[in-house]
Order: sequence, then C-alpha cells, then structure tokens
Amino acid sequence: MTDNTLDQAQRLVDQLTPVDQVRLLAYVASRVAQVFPTTSTTADRPEKVDAWERFFELGEELAATDTPECDTLTAAVLAMRR
Repeated sequence: MTDNTLDQAQRLVDQLTPVDQVRLLAYVASRVAQVFPTTSTTADRPEKVDAWERFFELGEELAATDTPECDTLTAAVLAMRR
C-alpha cells in the first residue's frame, strides 16, 4: 500500500464512529491473523488465551502511548468499557 493510500485509509477511519472503528479493528485483526498465523513450538498443546483479555491488554498498551491532546480509538474503547 502506498503512503497516499494509507493516508486515505487513515482519513476514512477518522470519519468512523468509535463503534465502527472497533468493528474495523476486529476485521483487520482477522485479516492479519490469516496472513500471520500463530504457531506453538514450545508445547504440545497451545496456550489458551482469552481473546477479550488479550484485546484489553493491547488497549492498555496503546493507552500508555496516547497523547492527551488527541481523541483516540483507545480512549473511545476505554470509555465504552466503563
């Protein structure tokens, strides 16, 4: 994807409601998971991870990098959790 296409996509995402941004995030995550499937090489049985728990952990990591002057997807997700 060229920088111009990425910029266009980012502008479109900025126009979405927070709920639609979360839906888009879930869609993109599933597409990325198809391209980069995870494999377990350390155990016979893969470790079970609660998807929502991991999702919120990632949200917390993103929140740590947020700048206070910007309204972000992370802020919207955290507001919906409350």
